[in-house]
Amino acid sequence: MDLEQLADRDVVSAARLTRAGSGTGTIAAAVRAGDLTPLLRGWYAVRPVRDARDLHWLRTVAAWHRFGGRALISHQSLLVAQGLPDYRLDLGTIHLTRRGPGPTRNGHDVKIHRALPGLPPVAVLSDRVPTAVGIVQAGLEGVPLSALVAADAALRRGLVTEEELDSACRLLGGCRGIGPVRAILREADRRVGSPGESVIGHRLRALGHALDPQFEVATDLGARFADFRIKGTRVLVEFDGAEKYVDRGAAFEEKRREDAMRRKGWFFARYVWRELDDIPLIRGRVEQALADSRRWAA
Repeated sequence: MDLEQLADRDVVSAARLTRAGSGTGTIAAAVRAGDLTPLLRGWYAVRPVRDARDLHWLRTVAAWHRFGGRALISHQSLLVAQGLPDYRLDLGTIHLTRRGPGPTRNGHDVKIHRALPGLPPVAVLSDRVPTAVGIVQAGLEGVPLSALVAADAALRRGLVTEEELDSACRLLGGCRGIGPVRAILREADRRVGSPGESVIGHRLRALGHALDPQFEVATDLGARFADFRIKGTRVLVEFDGAEKYVDRGAAFEEKRREDAMRRKGWFFARYVWRELDDIPLIRGRVEQALADSRRWAA
């Protein structure tokens, strides 16, 4: 079988394979050989799956084909399609939103949502809802922070505007849970550089701290940037993701950068992923940095 020729976006149906002359035995043999990967009932990928997000995308394509284009890719499936973060979102279920009237479905593999009156006409010509709409839907399906993490990334990449996020909130204004999602999206900022920064920024703002993202500091090494500054203070906030230390050279440069900032009288509150849900720890660490900076100033 020339699987790639039969596939659309790396996905093929059993019906298409059968029309091309492959019987159930041939298909089963291809699955055992690893040439076909089962996605949904009657649908296969024609290449190996790279990771959980890739599997979700391939299953999304299969579901979209299964429904004959009568539904649009939405919610976290839209985030995966757009390469946006899926913070605290379940990738085990595919999400589609109907183009027009029709029954909804709450299956364990595919969830079909009701149509959205007032959806921009451009969406009708696409295979997915507008990015801003998918971001708001993801916040409604997951947690409000799911929407903020995705919105920061989408703003940074120029995929959405603040106005489009506002419009999406109005479009979904009748949905349960829209209030917290609308409120958290007011924090969205294109200057925020990573999902971890989105989360720690929100935690600190909820604790009453105003923040300057991507704050520039003059040092003897030249201009350097911190993830955030607590406004009106000499405290810098840094989120340390594992990607910062993929090699010893990166770790060394990070230490030189921090030392240069400290020499100019700046203090740090640093956080890593496993700490981002520990509110007492977050509060205590930033308050200690603030206290240290006040003693230095005195």
